[in-house]
Amino acid sequence: MKILRVINNNVVSCLDETGRESVAMGKGLGFASRPGMELASEKVEKLFYLETQSETDRLKDLFSSISEEQIELCSRIIAYAGDSLSQLLNPSIYLTLTDHINFAISRIKQGIIFHNALLTEVRTFYPREFAVGKYALELIRNTTGVVFPEDEASSIALHLVNAELDNSISETVKITQALHDILEILRQSKEISLQEDSTYFDEFTVNLKFLVIRVFNGQEKDCQSPNLMQVVKTSYPAEYSCAALVAEYLEKQSQHSVSEETKVYLAMNIRRVIEYSKQTD
Repeated sequence: MKILRVINNNVVSCLDETGRESVAMGKGLGFASRPGMELASEKVEKLFYLETQSETDRLKDLFSSISEEQIELCSRIIAYAGDSLSQLLNPSIYLTLTDHINFAISRIKQGIIFHNALLTEVRTFYPREFAVGKYALELIRNTTGVVFPEDEASSIALHLVNAELDNSISETVKITQALHDILEILRQSKEISLQEDSTYFDEFTVNLKFLVIRVFNGQEKDCQSPNLMQVVKTSYPAEYSCAALVAEYLEKQSQHSVSEETKVYLAMNIRRVIEYSKQTD
């Protein structure tokens, strides 16, 4: 691999045999290096391949503007996230999360504190990502001395969710807001009563999260069980009515249609929460 640009003593950009540019990091990797020289592969500790040249250029500019310690800090957070979530993260996370954390540290040092309005929803619907966010705050505190409010853990978690779903951050926030609104629709229903402190409610929120993601991604399919649909509509009219309200809301927010199969699935899950709550009363 040939070196294209020395970003700092530990970071360089380089070109592989296929002509694809990447960013390499390793102790002393950029020291005494020059463009056109062969990359000392034995010194490479991390190699960043982003999906587009634009993202690669932005990563180079970002890495050239922040300290090497901060680059390493964010890399540790992302590595921990990958291990904890057992999930492949979109490589753009190295750009988006590093940029976010860099800005967040800068603003909090200036006394500017942001509150995340979706803190409760992120904690509820993305508990594993939120736990990584809390780990990140502890690591930042131990490394830099900067102390963040818990809200920042939810902001970091949203970036991780975004990297898992391969969405834009705005789309991820939109999905999370939709989850919040759907719970409000169910809470305000006079026909059903969900016990949110029940054990099954946690499972319900997980099922709801993936249902909403499928709708927003346009992964709906037509109903394959018309008989089941009729049975659910007849046996659980209140639950199906709530499911229909949720579907109407989702169609407006996602610009995708919601199948009858999804309405039936949601109605059955609502019913299950209600029945489980009765059993534990």
